[in-house]
Amino acid sequence: MATTSGTSISGVATGVDTTSLINAIIAQKGTNLTRLQARRDLNDKKTAALTALRTSLTALNVSLAVIQDKFNSRTVSSTDVNNTNVTATASGALADTYDISVKTVATKGRISATLDSKGWTTNLAVASPTDSVNSGIFTAGTPASFAIQGTDGVIKTITLDASSNTLNGLRDKINASGAGVTASVVNMGKGDKPYQLVLTAKATGTGVTQGVVTLVDITDPVPTDPATGLPIATNSLGIAAGTVDLVAKALTGGLRSSVAGTATDADFTLNGIELTRSTNVVKDAAEGMTFTLKQGGQTGTTTLTVGLDKAGATAAMADFISKYNQLLKDYKAASTSTKNADGSVNQAALAGDAATIALMSTLKSSLAGASAGLPGTATYQSLAGVGITNMADGSLYLNTNAFQTAMANDLGSVQKLFSFSGVSTNQGVTFKSAGPKTATGTVDVTITKDESGTLWGTLMRNNVASAPIQVTNGVLIGTGDLEGLNLTVTDTGSGTLTLSRGAGQAGSDLLTKFTGLGGGITTGLNTVFAQNKNLATQIIQAQTMLDREKEVLKQKFAKMEAAVGAMKASAGSLTGA
Repeated sequence: MATTSGTSISGVATGVDTTSLINAIIAQKGTNLTRLQARRDLNDKKTAALTALRTSLTALNVSLAVIQDKFNSRTVSSTDVNNTNVTATASGALADTYDISVKTVATKGRISATLDSKGWTTNLAVASPTDSVNSGIFTAGTPASFAIQGTDGVIKTITLDASSNTLNGLRDKINASGAGVTASVVNMGKGDKPYQLVLTAKATGTGVTQGVVTLVDITDPVPTDPATGLPIATNSLGIAAGTVDLVAKALTGGLRSSVAGTATDADFTLNGIELTRSTNVVKDAAEGMTFTLKQGGQTGTTTLTVGLDKAGATAAMADFISKYNQLLKDYKAASTSTKNADGSVNQAALAGDAATIALMSTLKSSLAGASAGLPGTATYQSLAGVGITNMADGSLYLNTNAFQTAMANDLGSVQKLFSFSGVSTNQGVTFKSAGPKTATGTVDVTITKDESGTLWGTLMRNNVASAPIQVTNGVLIGTGDLEGLNLTVTDTGSGTLTLSRGAGQAGSDLLTKFTGLGGGITTGLNTVFAQNKNLATQIIQAQTMLDREKEVLKQKFAKMEAAVGAMKASAGSLTGA
């Protein structure tokens, strides 16, 4: 007799392997399900390939930005081998030498305790910074007020109360006041009042107070000790009582920084010219240079020599070449289908993908072609001119010597191959920036001023003039095919603006567009996600139908087995009779 279980049927009566037969029938009818699952698996591979491609493209774009940055990087060598008096960095500075001698460095104004002959504190000091009884700053429950003025000239006032009647409380109130000073408590380690208050200006330089920091007790009335009748706040910290003239913003009375604590400005000579600055980090003395003054009293001169960072720029270019070649290799692997041992095709994830085919083709032509908008007189028109050439397999090759020679010969022209640049014949108009949609070539720019003094600009390209564009905050923003163009405008007049997009910039714009929101990668992934969502529904439906069909077949074969078994039983009884 045939037997059935949840998943199998034995053909005892018929001698037919009904389980295998049912599986074969289901397999034949399941070709649609197999096809749907194959499409889903291929989509999963495509998702992984597109995600990896986006990562590689983003890294490639970053490497292009690094190249542009390295063109502005400079090396600085110094005759001060120990960097004792001054150090310097340079960005975009011309190759040159700078002679510098540091007379004084900028210091901060400060108030600290006066010390007696034993080195013990005589004011601004207490026995315990946390005990209001021993500190004696003021009587608990009686407020005391102070005014603080840093070298920025700003006056802040604070009032101590029962929750802050300690030296630490005074410090915290000062630091929370927004005054131009930083308060700290220092343990001198000796004397009956070892803990002293120190006020230090936040900024170096003399500021508006000639370097003086002031602390005044302005308690009114000044609290007194009931037993002695003496003013408490005045005696406890040695700060004279005073007043704040809120109109003149000047303090009277109080404790001011001594000569030793008075701030000083930096005093130094640069190429024979004496200069003063309020800070030791000087960024405005020479264009593109940042000098850090470290120690004054220099008797000699430090010579700083600025040169191109050829090694850094070359390494950045080599990194870009390496990333591009790896991208090309990975893309070929992801887009080239192969054959299996049985002759069937193993379809590649990106095989036939129109978006990525167009991307790789356009990227290659952008990097290999001439830079758009560059005048014919430009020293270098394409990347090939600076030692970057295409190999037979599509990869790029960097001739290091040619690249470094080009930088030394005409750095500006090399930079234009990796940037969007603009040159104006009108001194009142300066190129600021552009976007991926900004057209290149020559643009006639006319700036006028109306009766109210407002500046207006008109841009003419290919004999087509724009409507007047208002200059806002000194910036004129392009419209139409000059969308993304930003020009700095300082005066009226007419002139010609030459806009160019270097091959490297064209590649960067392409990569940004393709990897950004709404770009080819995002669109491709969204399409795959939508397809897989639909496929998931179809797979569930197909699987449900097959499961139902399988149950129907099992029941039919079970009935057949039962019928055959019954027939055999009847035949046996007849024979036995």
